Amino acid sequence: MINQSTLSSINRNRWVCVIALIVIVLMGLGSRRFGNVLPRFIVENAGDSLWTAAAYLCICIAFPKWSPAKVFLGAFVISLIVEFSQLLRWQILDSIRSTTLGKLFLGTGFLWIDLIRYFVGAIG
Repeated sequence: MINQSTLSSINRNRWVCVIALIVIVLMGLGSRRFGNVLPRFIVENAGDSLWTAAAYLCICIAFPKWSPAKVFLGAFVISLIVEFSQLLRWQILDSIRSTTLGKLFLGTGFLWIDLIRYFVGAIG
């Protein structure tokens, strides 16, 4: 049975995850917006790793009792699905990807190197 102390701990962890998620999203957007002043390595690699880190945190928020290994696997699999979906040239997906939010959530083109970036991001 879950007592009040356990519930407070879960809620506190969720709030930490929410704050971390906001920071991760801002860092990801910043890596795109300020790419002209950031080191090339950061510009080329940060976005995909941070995308998966954000997925990791979303899973932590939704499923606070999941083990870190299960959260890692969930975030990594979601990232793989999104990356491999970029190989599909369906009209509906292409029209979603043509929007700013669609591009941020679904990406635009498949790259093998992104799989490594996702793995790094899922490590959390």
